[in-house]
Amino acid sequence: MSAPLLAVRNLSVTYPGDDGDVRAVRNVSFTLGRERLGIVGESGSGKSTTGRAIMGLVGRSARIAADELRLGDTDLAHL
Repeated sequence: MSAPLLAVRNLSVTYPGDDGDVRAVRNVSFTLGRERLGIVGESGSGKSTTGRAIMGLVGRSARIAADELRLGDTDLAHL
């Protein structure tokens, strides 16, 4: 079995708010090989924010934390 193409472990995204931090994504984990992955959830549940965080496309005020965020051999968390 080959290594996963994408590995996400305990991904969290937090934005600063007027009344404290807003936790937009909490502890999302999955691995993806050559198969397809669908993320399903209610409106506002963090699906788009998860994808943007993986690609590094969230706003500058966002704080992204993950135990692992890897695309193949590339550590996305430290780019």
